[in-house]
Amino acid sequence: MTTQGFSKLSAYKAFSKMDRSCTQGCKCSALCQLFMAKEFLSLSAQTGEKFSDKIPDDILDMFRSVPLIPERYKNMELQEAFVEVQSICDNCATDEHDSYCTVNVVLTALGIILEGKDYITDKDKEIQS
Repeated sequence: MTTQGFSKLSAYKAFSKMDRSCTQGCKCSALCQLFMAKEFLSLSAQTGEKFSDKIPDDILDMFRSVPLIPERYKNMELQEAFVEVQSICDNCATDEHDSYCTVNVVLTALGIILEGKDYITDKDKEIQS
């Protein structure tokens, strides 16, 4: 279990786990939470930046509006990817948290796939309360 904050390496490790979460033969589509999340995390792994102007303001609503298709994912690998991204998020200070940070956006996407469309990250819940 890694206990490091955001870095190019931690983003790449999480991306690799996410990449292994796709079922064999699944064709990537822009209408897939995992595909979108991988695109953002890949960019962060390359640039080392947690924030990107390529993330639209309505991304969290977009994740919730796209149909969930469980056959697209390997659940065990998806759980591992979620834990990896959660650990990156957990190692960032709450006062540095932003809903549109790549880590939070990716964590939300994975959470929606695993737990349903109402999923909200723990840090987003803290900020809302």
